[in-house]
Amino acid sequence: MLTSLHIKDFAIVSELELDFENGMTAFTGETGAGKSIMIDALMLALGERADASVIRGSALSCDITASFHIDAKPNAWLKEHDVNVVDNELILRRIIHKEGRSKSYINGQPFPIQKVKELSEMLVDLHGQHQHQTLLQHATHRQQLDRYAGHEDLLNEVHRLFDDTTHIKKSLQELQSKEALGEQIALLEFQIEELSALNLKEGEIEALHEEHQLLHHAKDYLEQSQWIINILSADETPNVCRGLNQALQGLGSCPDENPLIKNATVLLQSALLQCEEALHEVHQFSSKISLDPERLKVIEERMSALHHVARKYHVDTNQLNAHLISLQEQLHALQGLETNEAELERLYAEAEQAYKKAALALRQSRQQGALKLADAITASIRQLGMPKGIVSINVTPLDKMHAHGFDKVEYLVCTNPGMSTDTLAKVVSGGELSRIGLAIHVITAERGSTPTLLFDEVDVGIGGATAALVGQLLRKLGERLQVFCVTHQPQVASSAHHHFMVEKQVKENETYSQVIQLQPTEKIDEIARMLGGLTITDQTRSHAKELLLQGVT
Repeated sequence: MLTSLHIKDFAIVSELELDFENGMTAFTGETGAGKSIMIDALMLALGERADASVIRGSALSCDITASFHIDAKPNAWLKEHDVNVVDNELILRRIIHKEGRSKSYINGQPFPIQKVKELSEMLVDLHGQHQHQTLLQHATHRQQLDRYAGHEDLLNEVHRLFDDTTHIKKSLQELQSKEALGEQIALLEFQIEELSALNLKEGEIEALHEEHQLLHHAKDYLEQSQWIINILSADETPNVCRGLNQALQGLGSCPDENPLIKNATVLLQSALLQCEEALHEVHQFSSKISLDPERLKVIEERMSALHHVARKYHVDTNQLNAHLISLQEQLHALQGLETNEAELERLYAEAEQAYKKAALALRQSRQQGALKLADAITASIRQLGMPKGIVSINVTPLDKMHAHGFDKVEYLVCTNPGMSTDTLAKVVSGGELSRIGLAIHVITAERGSTPTLLFDEVDVGIGGATAALVGQLLRKLGERLQVFCVTHQPQVASSAHHHFMVEKQVKENETYSQVIQLQPTEKIDEIARMLGGLTITDQTRSHAKELLLQGVT
């Protein structure tokens, strides 16, 4: 659930802090006021692409922070990516700089945009008026059916078996290309021989660095060590240890039953003991130091050789042995391919059969889900002003395997009695496509696991009783999930549990957008404005009250 959103220097927003709750939340305002700014800003925090044009005026950067209260599903992702979560709070932050740089953070840790988008798919689902065009794509039909049917485990199994089959097939193709295989084996053998010739011992890199450090700075280290030894215990000059002993002797003439003298004695004895231990450690350190230019030369040559090979293979020197093991494993696998073609063919046949079995089970689940989803969509669009509309969903075979199975899923629709069903692109108008898309979004969202839904002006082109029904659908959806809706329709806005109004102001020749959470009386005025324009009359206010009463029933 989205709990808060902070926006600074974004578009026409100077600074904005919004807090949200569960249920359905409506955003309204006059045309051009910036009603979609909240959604646009949130999508940037969730990893959408952006450039410096989104930064407000002369500001150097824009900063957007979205806070969520999360459940177990994204928590598993966060644990996998080592993100620390306290009290199930998740904070996504996006900073976009004037020169085009962009930074994204998850709970304070920097993350690539692609990873943020990966996480955001578990947090928020956006349904916008421009997304209706994706409803004409077969991939969208399949994804929506899969979400509705709820066979995620079966879909994942098909994906896994497809990867297994593809991997074995690739190995077979490599095996069947003998010349290319031989070249790979020869290259690996050369690389393994070169790395093996280094004869790199366990812990050698660290030991070399330590010894090099001692030899390279030997003169300075010896001088400093001797200076410290002299301070602590020189024979002919005052030193720390002698001074501590003398102080202890002096305390001996003081009353030893006095608690202050007792404490002083204990402290001096402890200080003397630690000085003597420190002296021992410094002696040990200096004993390991030697002025040996020849040994230093040998170590530097060895380190240079190791660094040269590491650069050649694009690894750190500490990774040379691990890289050698990796190359040996690759060589072993390729050498095994030379003698295991028959075994690979057997494995491929088994993997292909397992894939087909799972894909057929997925098809059966899709066909069963398609009947239920088609009935649900048909019922919904008939409520949304298409009383004779019929939607059916075809699940037909494809001619080759895919990671999502080998099915083509397609919506077919009939909008007028007596006509046969056909594809959406051939039959429906823009307004009809909008209604069908809205019905599908609401129905599939009820089955989905994404906790927050954004509907950005999806009610364009509808009004009256149909708009009131859309509002009731979204309110009902908001009783299970968190729903945000940017709308022009008073019937939709009146159904919301929470209502924010967006308005634009001009101060000192600069334009600002602000968002205000409306109280009950303010909500009446805003609904009245949406009904009757700029002039609010007693009649429009009465109508607004009536709409609000209808919207919550």
